[in-house]
Amino acid sequence: GRGEVKSYVEEWLKDTIGAAKVNAYVEGVAGCYPAATNPARISNYTQIFRHGYQISGTEESTDKAGFNSRFDYESQKAMTTIKIDMELAVLRGSLASGTGSAARQLRGIKNSLSLATSRSGTSLSEAILNDLFQLQWDNSTTETDTLLAGMYMKRKISGFTSGSTKFTEVTDKRLIGIVSIYESDAAKRVDLVAHRYVTISTDTNYDVVGIAKSFFKVGYLRGPVVKVNPVDIDGKSGEVLVEATLVNKHHDCGFWAQLML
Repeated sequence: GRGEVKSYVEEWLKDTIGAAKVNAYVEGVAGCYPAATNPARISNYTQIFRHGYQISGTEESTDKAGFNSRFDYESQKAMTTIKIDMELAVLRGSLASGTGSAARQLRGIKNSLSLATSRSGTSLSEAILNDLFQLQWDNSTTETDTLLAGMYMKRKISGFTSGSTKFTEVTDKRLIGIVSIYESDAAKRVDLVAHRYVTISTDTNYDVVGIAKSFFKVGYLRGPVVKVNPVDIDGKSGEVLVEATLVNKHHDCGFWAQLML
């Protein structure tokens, strides 16, 4: 999801409801008033994303193939680059509060999840996948509805032979082509989404990340904006700027399974 935040430190509350109990009172007796407990406060920092570009006056004036303005073209290219950088940060970012010389960094989805489990050297099976769905349910009573995986793991899940893998045409304009749907007792409808940064070249083996997506959103403090900067050279310079963070309403509304084969 997408929304707005109001400060470079975004905070929200997490509360716990007591376990179910036999609640039966004798008629006419006095009430019971247990002590109230305060919700826990969760926070994340905004991260400033910038990408600059500069074009000489000669280059801007020269006839070009494929586009009219090189400056406008570089602006569009910078916007795409920012989106890719944000995609990496939202999934894999590590929290940093920042200093005068060090930038703030947001905490991404992987590092926001408390249900992180190592499956070192274990081949992902359908039983293991459903155990992961149940792990999220047992800890939060929320169902996984989105599973993020690299293409290798996505193809592996699509090859499960139980007949649970379906395909449906996408109507959501934010998605392209065909999206896989996995259905099981532990999670009745899970979108299988190939994500380029769930596993990268420096990781060991392969990861999968499952979430209840309604509990996650990207919160924007600024932008995206395109700035044209004044320069004292023969040309033009500009940059795209975004300041945003990840809002994760509860740390148990997802899981991160690591190091699988």
